[in-house]
Amino acid sequence: MSHLPSYDLDLDVTAALPFVSSPTTLRATVWPAEQPQSVLVCWPGGSYSRAYWDVHVDGRDGYSFAEHVVGRGFTVVALDPLGVGESSRPEDVDQVTLESMADAATSAVRQLRERLAPAGVPVIGIGHSLGGCLTLVEQARHGSYDAVANLGFTHGAKPILAPDSAGPDPEALTIAVEHAKAFFGGDWDSGYARAPREPNHAWLHDPDVPADVIAEDDRHASAWPRQSYVGALLAGHSASYAGQVASPVFVAFGEHDVPEHPHDDIGYYGASGDVTLMVLPASAHCHNFAGTRALLWDRLADWATGIRPAT
Repeated sequence: MSHLPSYDLDLDVTAALPFVSSPTTLRATVWPAEQPQSVLVCWPGGSYSRAYWDVHVDGRDGYSFAEHVVGRGFTVVALDPLGVGESSRPEDVDQVTLESMADAATSAVRQLRERLAPAGVPVIGIGHSLGGCLTLVEQARHGSYDAVANLGFTHGAKPILAPDSAGPDPEALTIAVEHAKAFFGGDWDSGYARAPREPNHAWLHDPDVPADVIAEDDRHASAWPRQSYVGALLAGHSASYAGQVASPVFVAFGEHDVPEHPHDDIGYYGASGDVTLMVLPASAHCHNFAGTRALLWDRLADWATGIRPAT
């Protein structure tokens, strides 16, 4: 893990989840800055744990987002969402939806704000891929953050969605479930399912990403609750939440990312008067492993520096 000082927290979110029958926690790692200009709360994407934000590869430097931005004066918190990594896995897995995961996240962020963000210090939610979707659902439902950054999640059509699945199709849910099952392969029935990495390397990483970096990334693969993928693949579902987010929004995609036309995604954030888009050159979907990753990290830090606490 990190070469900088850090510590882990277990944040009790039981009260936010009426369907759980035992104590339920989210695991977080904190990299504190002495006088933080902001607290960055970071959520990983599907098949990832919070380790995505702090990668270390033998013989290589500069793959830790956490270390990079702590050096810019930010406190960083990376969390495992509900049902992921070292966070609790509720017994009733199909109650673990994007919405209940967002409710748990909100409880955790409220505690983090009290612990880590002195008066006047903004708290910013950052999510990669499915974690970006989760961050937006949380912001729409609860307004947890002073601003949010969505790195790589598109509200438009995904290549694995049938072209006729957009819009108010009464069969959209069935389609989303079938595509989620196909993505997981034979692991769907386990509930907390691990998506295979190797078949997806081509869209996760550009060809210049070193093999040992990809291997280290794959080593940290994590199961996710299956309903989170259904929600993410359900046509129009995430867009309905994006349209409710009124805070500043930072959106980033790789040059070779999921959406064919990344600029189109800006239109989903109709309630926000402050939307920033960056397209990261020479990057596929997993921006933190691209050779150009520091360009995104620095641009995101510059943007976060301008965020003020919501009034």
